[in-house]
Amino acid sequence: KGSEVIIPSPTFAMFEQAAESEGLVIRRPNFTKEMGFPLQEVLEMVNPKTSLIVLSNPNNPTGTEIPRDAIMEVLKKCSCAILVDECYFEFMDPSTSVANEVETYPNLFVSRTFSKTWGFPSLRLGYLLSTGSNVSALTCVRGPYDINQIAVVGILAALKQRDYVFEYVREVMDQSKPLFEDFLKKRGIEFWPTAANFIFCYFSEPVRLESALRERGILVRPKKDHKGVLGLRVSFGTVEQMKQVIQAMEELL
Repeated sequence: KGSEVIIPSPTFAMFEQAAESEGLVIRRPNFTKEMGFPLQEVLEMVNPKTSLIVLSNPNNPTGTEIPRDAIMEVLKKCSCAILVDECYFEFMDPSTSVANEVETYPNLFVSRTFSKTWGFPSLRLGYLLSTGSNVSALTCVRGPYDINQIAVVGILAALKQRDYVFEYVREVMDQSKPLFEDFLKKRGIEFWPTAANFIFCYFSEPVRLESALRERGILVRPKKDHKGVLGLRVSFGTVEQMKQVIQAMEELL
């Protein structure tokens, strides 16, 4: 309690909620559409009270990629705990991951999940990569019922179908993503560069558009950027799904 955590913003809301529940002081350097990850701001905020730095790569909701070199610079210069959330890492080049650095940097924690690429959000199963001593310490404080049997059965079945999962990843990133980005460019709709399976974009009437899309069974997520401007985070699905989204938006805009 009273120590500081650095959480570049905007990002996944649960990081701040967890920090607030522990009484941590939150420092918020900003991701920007133009400059991306605020490396120098993060480094300048580090002080003796800093106990944790949280880096979401790629960042949610903006889709911003944090360059691996930038993460490595933070690791080399900061001795506090560093959590790198890689819950969308399957959609990125494998070389961007820092999971192979956990033995070199004992202050590094890498979190991943089966909720995104693998399509099991309701089963609530993820995992953490760190040194053996860190994992043993965390095991002492985690609950006894964190993993349910349905999740275990579902994930084991999914892991036997890796080709199917990564065929989907290729369709999303190689076809659906450029298809929707081209639509946004043609319509003159501003958006953040993204390395993820979603995109953060600005529409003239985001509240109306979100509501109208929801009525058609299309769910997008309203989010605010670091300036408080409301945008919509649109997830990429299959090519056919994105064609339906584009058609709906053409009719509604």
